[in-house]
Amino acid sequence: MTTDTAAASSSARDSDEEQQTSRKRLKFRSYKPHDNTLQGKTLNPASAMSIEETVSSIVNDAKNQPAEIDLNVLAPRKANWDLKRDVEKKLLKLEKRTKRAMAEMIREKMKAEHNLSAGGVEEDNDSD
Repeated sequence: MTTDTAAASSSARDSDEEQQTSRKRLKFRSYKPHDNTLQGKTLNPASAMSIEETVSSIVNDAKNQPAEIDLNVLAPRKANWDLKRDVEKKLLKLEKRTKRAMAEMIREKMKAEHNLSAGGVEEDNDSD
């Protein structure tokens, strides 16, 4: 039984190797093989692009387009711009808390006034 499993595993390995070799293709980019069977797998040498044409087309495009300059980019930033940026989030949070606290204080004041006015009405009823 061990010979059957060994034969099965070797045939499985052979089929795996065949699949791997069929998936992989040799490509020779800068190497020229001496073997005639491998010479057909060489790639054509890469050609250098013409930089002059590319640069001249970019320069012509730049000449034809009007220059749009953002004045914010040119103006120097104030010395404390980074501090303002970092503190801005904290200030927003504090502003929300301040508004909430002010609203709570107004509610308490209104409630106190309402209790006083309601208490005064009850005193008038008691005195009659």
